[in-house]
Amino acid sequence: MKPTTRRSVLLATALACLVALAAAPSGKGDSDGPKSLRPIVRTKKIAPGVLFTRIVERQVPRRTFVLKIDPSRAVTVDMALAKRRMPARRETSGIARAHDALAATNGDFSVRTVGRMVHAFAQDGHLVQTSGPGSAFFALRRDETDAFVGTPRMDVTVTNQTTGQTLRVDRWNHGGPTPGEIVAFSPLGGSLEAPPPFTCSVRLLPQTSPATDPGGVFVDHVVDEVGCPEEAMPRSGGVVLSAAPATDEATQLLAMTPGASMRVRWALGWDDVFDVIGGLPVLLQDGQVAFDPCFTQLCNRNPRTAIGWTSNQRLLLVVIDGRQPRWSVGSSLRELADRMRKLGAVDALNLDGGGSSTMVVKGDVVNRPSDGQQRRVTTAVLVLPGKDPGEQ
Repeated sequence: MKPTTRRSVLLATALACLVALAAAPSGKGDSDGPKSLRPIVRTKKIAPGVLFTRIVERQVPRRTFVLKIDPSRAVTVDMALAKRRMPARRETSGIARAHDALAATNGDFSVRTVGRMVHAFAQDGHLVQTSGPGSAFFALRRDETDAFVGTPRMDVTVTNQTTGQTLRVDRWNHGGPTPGEIVAFSPLGGSLEAPPPFTCSVRLLPQTSPATDPGGVFVDHVVDEVGCPEEAMPRSGGVVLSAAPATDEATQLLAMTPGASMRVRWALGWDDVFDVIGGLPVLLQDGQVAFDPCFTQLCNRNPRTAIGWTSNQRLLLVVIDGRQPRWSVGSSLRELADRMRKLGAVDALNLDGGGSSTMVVKGDVVNRPSDGQQRRVTTAVLVLPGKDPGEQ
């Protein structure tokens, strides 16, 4: 074959390849490619203001379950501890059933063997637990007209209403005091976080329900008992503040007078929030991906749960099944962030995934948890019919 002929054949072959590639489905969007390759999307209304959507991507394969909630309608979004106090573990469907919820997903990561969530958590204005620095949170305004996502520092303080003196509480239901700390134990700590013996402590009894002001969420208390008993000071329905003996912090607690009015306040720097749940990482902030593309095992495809907020004040709860090759392979964090953005989220947070990822709609588990059954979790995000009874 002459060189000129050989060159012509090669050029023709290359051109044919380019034409074939241009004609092939790109797979970049829901509308690209042949109809048989497009995702199957089915949506139904389960209550006024609540839409449930299934998305099936057969070629991946991947199955996504979406709840889109309009809080301005006759529904409420709530964060719930699995039981009345810690330690707390229950299946997501059980948490939903206990609160007569229309729908629910699992919540924060949890230490399953202990029965506690990993990050700070608050429900109906009551602080359940603080956590270490760098935690990411999703919080709703009390009137559910706005949501907040980020990594602010949680501050807890106790202020003498007469003198104005303010003490910082270093931890809440999160371990005993070390020198230099004041820590708190509330009834929600249950048997997991009870006041320790051999500390100097003050018991505060609540006088009001949780309320908000520009400084955060507060509850007024009265000093009931002060001392350094050998045995642990019982909570007796109140909050016990404790410090290590012979420290400046112990001296500050012992200076409190029985009968004095004290205001206990917690704040994240967000206006009028009553419910807070933690997760990791922040997926979207102001419409932009907000995390490193890949870190540790979280970059792999796995079952996922996420919560998000749209620009038109809708809340999104999303569960993606995974670890089931013929059913659904799951999602990487970047794929999850992209999915949340396509669904309209401008802010979004990754919640616990893996075997914990569960969505319940009207009492039924609508996805396939990767464990083959529901995993017992510590917190859940609920969709309630009507007003939240815990905030009335």
